This record gives sequence, structure tokens and C-alpha cells, in this order.
Amino acid sequence: MAISKQLEKLLKLNKIKYQVVEHRQVFTAYDSAETQHIKLGEVAKAVLLKGKKNIYLAVLSAQYNCDFKVLSKLVGDKVSMARELDITKNFKTKIGLIPPFGSLYKMPVFADKKLLKNNKLNLPAGSYTESVLISTKDYIKLENPTSGNFSIKK
Repeated sequence: MAISKQLEKLLKLNKIKYQVVEHRQVFTAYDSAETQHIKLGEVAKAVLLKGKKNIYLAVLSAQYNCDFKVLSKLVGDKVSMARELDITKNFKTKIGLIPPFGSLYKMPVFADKKLLKNNKLNLPAGSYTESVLISTKDYIKLENPTSGNFSIKK
């Protein structure tokens, strides 16, 4: 399975420099970091949030979980983690394959400030065997996420 065609098109259209990183099949951001021998803090994970008003995307480091109370305040909607059914119905994909690019789905993105301190980000690419490496500056330029402190230790 290759990088998502939608993602590849988005990156090229916006002239974003990126590197595709191939690795063994993984299903979590934690395993992705371990497989690639990189710090957990550099690997992002995307968490799909379901609110009363909308669906949102939270992006944070692999080593953290979402604080849903803090996220609810930041979003302005009571949010919780979306269920598998929400993912398959709204995105026609499987768990773990949603890249952290809300612009692909016309969805607001919320990025944790701890993740955005990195110079580069290792992001899921819509594949269990590939990730995308891009500069944090380019990610912010492309996605224009709302940033906040919503990650908590696992």
C-alpha cells in the first residue's frame, strides 16, 4: 500500500517538500516510532473527534493521549473520540489510515503545541507501511491548525 493519492496530490499542489518513509507494517504511532528508530515526540498521530456540531481532527505526539475536556474547550464543542463506525462511514477507510491533514476532508485541525515544537514531523500517510516526513513550518502553512495544550501522559 502506497501513500494516499489524495495526500500526494495535496502536497504536490501546495509545493510542499516531503519525503516518503517506508517501514514495516504498523498500526499505531508508537509502533511507527519504534520501527523507524525515532523519538516518540517526532511522530504524530491523528485522532478523529466527534462533537455535537461537527467532526474534528486532533494531531499530537505518539507518546501522549488527548485530554478531551481541554479539547472540548479549545474546539468549542463537546468532543470525544470517534468510533470505528464514524471512520468507515465518513472516510471510507480503516482505523489508523487517516492522515493528519484535515484539509483533505474539509475538517478543522487542532494541533498540540508540544508536537509543533519539532523542526520536522513524521506523519501517517494513509498507509500502514509508509509515513511522510515534512517540516513543521510547511505543515502549519498547509493546515493552519488551531494549536493548544491538550496532550496528557499515557
